[in-house]
Formats: sequence, structure tokens, C-alpha cells
Amino acid sequence: MKFMLIQPPIEDFYTTAIRLYPLGLLYTAAVLQELGHTVEILDCLNPPKKRQLSIPQDFSYLESYFAHNPYLFKNYYRFGISDDDIVQRVQHAQADLIGISSQFTAYFASVAKLATLIKRNFNVPIFIGGHHATAFPHASAERCRAIDHVLVGPSETSIPRFTSELEKNSQKTFDWKYLQPPHGLIQATDYKIGKRPYISLVTSRGCPFRCQFCSVHNMFGRQIEYRQIQHVVHEMRENYIYRGVRLYNFEDDNLTFNRRWFLSFLGAIISDPVLADIELTAMNGLCYPTLNAQMLALMFKAGFRQINLSFVTRNATLRSRMNRQGSITKLETIIKKAREIGFFVTVYIIIGLPGQTYDEVKESIDYLLNLDVLVGPSIFYIPAGSALYDKLDITDSMRANWNLYRSSSFAVETRDLNRRQLVELFTYARRQNLAKKLEVKR
Repeated sequence: MKFMLIQPPIEDFYTTAIRLYPLGLLYTAAVLQELGHTVEILDCLNPPKKRQLSIPQDFSYLESYFAHNPYLFKNYYRFGISDDDIVQRVQHAQADLIGISSQFTAYFASVAKLATLIKRNFNVPIFIGGHHATAFPHASAERCRAIDHVLVGPSETSIPRFTSELEKNSQKTFDWKYLQPPHGLIQATDYKIGKRPYISLVTSRGCPFRCQFCSVHNMFGRQIEYRQIQHVVHEMRENYIYRGVRLYNFEDDNLTFNRRWFLSFLGAIISDPVLADIELTAMNGLCYPTLNAQMLALMFKAGFRQINLSFVTRNATLRSRMNRQGSITKLETIIKKAREIGFFVTVYIIIGLPGQTYDEVKESIDYLLNLDVLVGPSIFYIPAGSALYDKLDITDSMRANWNLYRSSSFAVETRDLNRRQLVELFTYARRQNLAKKLEVKR
């Protein structure tokens, strides 16, 4: 059978290009190819077109905050190719089944629109999968009748189960660690940071931590599994030699958790002459308690030039309540060493967690600024599938409105932080970051 796998357009105030690499679809494609099927990928987010839309009624409350604030978003967009282009591509593919990526709850409306568009023009079965589909399988099917099947869990288990039911044959099993995502199904020149082609890849899956606001364990479990180093290096070499890739972004949640594995991996990259001029990033952020001076030195030698650290908050009581690892002393030690080596350091905090106060968030921002790092402010949003999800003190109507499950909505107000304060703190962090950048340039 022929499958077409689609990354849908999205609608939001902004998007981040490096976060849109369709790695999940590539792993799905790898499983389907192992099962003997033909696969075509349609990434509706490439080329990266955007069209301004009217701000939806769901977000109309934000317009007064945008009016005179240069540090906030101004417009709402549809990112992706047009519906006409999508219909033409689907028509040309002549696929037997179509799969749509449904990773983010906030963007399910785009998934539903795409499924409805395809069903209106073609008589073809449609399935969805991904983090959102795994968190809300039944509700997703109920909200969009154009979706015929909702797949739950990672592709190496959900796809064989699905195809065996369709074909009435025995189900095969796959170990994700030995799958090689077929990056060649997409054009390398469509994915660039600056002028350099990049790919995203993973070396590990799973997370033993129990952060209250995280749901990654629903998809990949709590036990960390690492790929064999030679398999990861092979993937990197293939993309370097045959596709001109020079920048590699690791999507791992716990890239540095196993220090022995990570140090060996860095050593393999450093000793490989083919990979001598690459740059490495980990945009999802690194867990700073797992880092040390030796790792930082080898990371720089291997090609890392910037590191993103996930901090959340300076408040030790709140960090403990959220099950976050790490101490202030450890963070300061890692930042100091990283800056000595030459890294550009960004530290991410969350603004609006239940229990946070205005003064505490402001103090966290100022504390990080004094450490001479860039502060990455992330507005807390409704965390579907997490331990915190059912505990949130929000209305039923808000819980039912998936459009609000995004940082850019500033939707979650608590008894300690209202929306005006959330906007003020977000603005403050961005303003201070800009001032720091201008100071560096001078």
C-alpha cells in the first residue's frame, strides 16, 4: 500500500522553524517501509509561507495587550501552504491511506480542518497519531468525523498494530533504536537555519523524572533507552555526505542523562573526520543537574556553541512541588563553566505556574540576568496529559477549548498571577534580553 504522511499547517501568533522538523513522520515512514509499504511525506509547513488571519474570537481578549506593546505578537497567521496546493499534492500522490501528525493539542483544529478538506475531495481513509492523539484519542475522533482512526503511542508499536488489523495478518514488532529515519523523503534544502541545512534527530527516549507539567512519559515511558552510538553517527554521516547537512539538532529530553554514553558519543563525533565542521544544538533544552565540566568541554569540542538549560523557577519549594531536579548552586556552577568555555547560554523559566507570585517570577528573571545569560520566558499553558492537568483550577469551558492549550494564549490565570501580570513579566524578560543584546553589540 501507499501511505501519504502529512504535517499540517498551523495557526498561531508565531512559530519557530527549528521546532517544525517532521521527525515523528520520518520515524513513522521508517516503520511503514520496514513493513513493505511505499511512503510519501507532505510537509505543509515547507516552504514556510504565512498568511495573516483575523485574530480568532478565542483570543480576542489579547488584543488590548498587543496594542502598545512592542515586545508582544501583533498578528495571527496561518503558517503553511494553501489548501489548493494541499489538494493538488494529495491528488498527485494517489495514496491508499493518509496519516496526519497530531502532536500539539493547541493545533488540533488545523488537523481537523486538514482531514475535513481531504475527505471532502477524496475517498481515502485518514488516521492521526502523535502526542495529542495519544493524550485524547476518543475526544479527537469525536470532534472530527473525517478522522477514521486514531493511533495511540509511538509509531513502532501503533503502526504495526494498525496495519495488521487492516491487512488481517500477524503483527510485527520493531525496536525503535534500530530504525533509521529516512530523511531523504524530504528535501534538505527546505530545512535551514540561516544558510545551513539541518536535521533533527534523537539518540534516546524516555524520562525517569516526574515533572508535574510534563507528559512525555505517556508516549515514551519512564525508562531511558539509548541508541547505539555507531547508529547515530551513521545517521549524521549519511546526512552530511549525501544531503549537505551541517547542523544537527538533538530532540532528546534527556540527551546528557547517561554521562558515560554521552561522553562516548561526543568522543565518536570528535574523532570522525567527516563531522569535523558541524554544529550541534539541543533546542529542547538540557537538564543542567546531569552536566559537568568535562561534558561541557567535550560538547564545545564536538560542535556545540550554545546551550539551553531548563530551570523553571528559582523558588526551591515550587521546584520541589513540581518534581524538578537541581539546585541553585549547581546551576551557577554550570553557567560559569559554560561561559568560561565560550558557550552562549540561554536559561528557560516558566511564568504562571500554580503557586508562583509576581515577585517570585521577577526575582527569578533578575537572578538569571545577573548571571549574564539570556532568559527564555515561557508562559505556562494547559499541559495535556500531565499529572498537573487534572489538578488545574480552570473552568470546564477552558478545559474543553483546545485552542487555549498554547503559551501564546496567556490563558491560565491563577489566584497569584492574573493575565496583566503575566504579560508584564513576559514583556520585562524580553525587554531585558534585548537590552543585553544591544549592550553586547556596543
